[in-house]
Amino acid sequence: MEQFGVLTLGSRLKRLSDYLFAQVQEIYGYCEIPISSTYFPILRLLQVEGALSVTEMADRLHLSHPAVSKQISKMLAESLLEKIQDQHDQRRTMLTLSPVGKQAMHKVEPILLEMQQVLERMLSFSSDDFMTALVTLEQQVLSDSVAKKVLDRLSDIKLVELQSKRHQLAFCDLNMRWLQRYFPEQINQHDLALLQSPMQWMAEHNGRIWLAVCEREGEESVLGCLAFRPHSGNVGEILKLAVADHCQGMGIAQRLLSHCLQTAHAQGIKVLCLETASCLLAAKSLYEKNGFVVKPVPFTSLYERADLYMEKTLGENR
Repeated sequence: MEQFGVLTLGSRLKRLSDYLFAQVQEIYGYCEIPISSTYFPILRLLQVEGALSVTEMADRLHLSHPAVSKQISKMLAESLLEKIQDQHDQRRTMLTLSPVGKQAMHKVEPILLEMQQVLERMLSFSSDDFMTALVTLEQQVLSDSVAKKVLDRLSDIKLVELQSKRHQLAFCDLNMRWLQRYFPEQINQHDLALLQSPMQWMAEHNGRIWLAVCEREGEESVLGCLAFRPHSGNVGEILKLAVADHCQGMGIAQRLLSHCLQTAHAQGIKVLCLETASCLLAAKSLYEKNGFVVKPVPFTSLYERADLYMEKTLGENR
């Protein structure tokens, strides 16, 4: 539809709307939330403002009176709402959340918070042209499952060592996405050697790779990763710390780094080192918080993008 420009604006916006409602319904179904995704505007309005009439709801939501009435009839039938008399005018009927509706909205709250995080990241782009922005939004929303991303954030996460072929593919994909986002022109043979053959890399260098994964219905999703390589002289190196974009801010990088620090210390490693880029402010802040300090680079880096060398002496506060 893109080729027809503004002439298909309504259809494209409806496609996005229908898709998002369906994705939210999928999340609700998985989490056993007993409401329709289309009910949310009315339920949230009543949750925030209390009892309202149909006319007041239609005005506040900028919807037609018949459209609101239709939704309310369904919600009354499902015991999500209840009717009460207006305290100031006994002839006037108001609607409010029932105990069932209040319980459902309480249960859905953590889902809404994670959904907001995912959608805000999808919308974190700028454009001076609405139609160009719409194309970007369609690419962000329709190219991948919003439901999966939200459920990833809601799932329990555990750390495992890279083992299976699926792990290897996910490790490569996660890091390639990161490299293509930040340094698309600086992916070199050293990156590819590790990412395309991680099992071989671990065997050759006595390295280890940890993954942050969640599991739903027997299927794993890899949300983060970190590689560790011991060197001679009780020195260890941290490489390829990456977290899926939709899972940023969940503490996954910290969990992976903490696990690496503990493992390295248990193996007798005295100094951990890493290379990073000064433009990656969040990464630098994470490393500094964990006791890494910037030092002069003691060797010629294999990576053009790396302009910061950091070390941490183990045995200090971790």
